[in-house]
Amino acid sequence: MEISIEKTTCNLPEGAYKAKPIKVSVNNEKLSVTDAEILVSGGRGMKSPENWGMLEETAELFGAALCCSRPVTDLDWRPHHEHVGQTGKVVAPNLYFAVGISGAIQHLAGVNGSKIMVVINTDNEAPFFEAADYGIVGDAFKVIPAFNKALREFKEAQN
Repeated sequence: MEISIEKTTCNLPEGAYKAKPIKVSVNNEKLSVTDAEILVSGGRGMKSPENWGMLEETAELFGAALCCSRPVTDLDWRPHHEHVGQTGKVVAPNLYFAVGISGAIQHLAGVNGSKIMVVINTDNEAPFFEAADYGIVGDAFKVIPAFNKALREFKEAQN
């Protein structure tokens, strides 16, 4: 399956859509999950600790903090201070980007203060899709590299 990202324009009449303006500022310093305006979060869907490099790149490109769900810290894939959710750190960033997280009620309870939530998951019935503002049903191992490539190209075009 080939993944492509296309830039499009829409000519919708005013009032035909809902928009949620958010403030996002990019910061290249390492941020704590409680201070960051943007969080990139991974779950068990990342399959192993060796696969986190692509999420680390996404976080770096976004100027975001990296975090994770409880099963990830229970498996010792990521440090406990990155655990967000009801049993971890409760967060309310402007953007919460969840990859491979099903969205168990305990996790959602700790991140539902997020202004915008984006989820990427292969399971189109994952509970996170009910809570998310935007969702991509797809394989993170295909979607995230394409997303990172598009982010790099966008950033390069801005310079």
